[in-house]
Amino acid sequence: MGLFTSKKKRAANLMAEGAKAVGTVTSVQDTGMTINDNPRIKMTFRIEPIDGAPAFDATKTTTVSRVQIPQPGQRYPVWYSLEDPNEFAYATIADPSGRANIVQMFGPEAFGPDGAGIGMPAMAAQPAAVATADDDPIAKLERLSQLHQAGALTDAEFAEQKAKLLG
Repeated sequence: MGLFTSKKKRAANLMAEGAKAVGTVTSVQDTGMTINDNPRIKMTFRIEPIDGAPAFDATKTTTVSRVQIPQPGQRYPVWYSLEDPNEFAYATIADPSGRANIVQMFGPEAFGPDGAGIGMPAMAAQPAAVATADDDPIAKLERLSQLHQAGALTDAEFAEQKAKLLG
């Protein structure tokens, strides 16, 4: 009882007093040990503090469900100790109310407005959409206008580029 209470208490303390971050699993290794048919694994996380502090790597050895082994690329809410960043806890959340709590704590930028990004890989950039936007004359005009309003283009440069776009 003391072992489990101690781990739960440390996790609760980290959640109450620790710094918040988004942790991305970078590697998962089987330790060769199982507890109640569940593997004990060693995971490395890339931890990115939500306060903008520098990212760092940390490792945790833990027992996980054999049907829910974390995979590289998956992202989780993380709480870590400022005194010892290697002491951290991460959360796996499956129910909507838990996701809503995480969104409230971490903001919608971390895992999406509904928290659906918890346990999912980060969204990859979509090159096709970028290429389409680059070919879109309206998008180009909007970008040109933004540059002009920001003072990056003079009135004459703006008029010249606009005329080229409108052909």
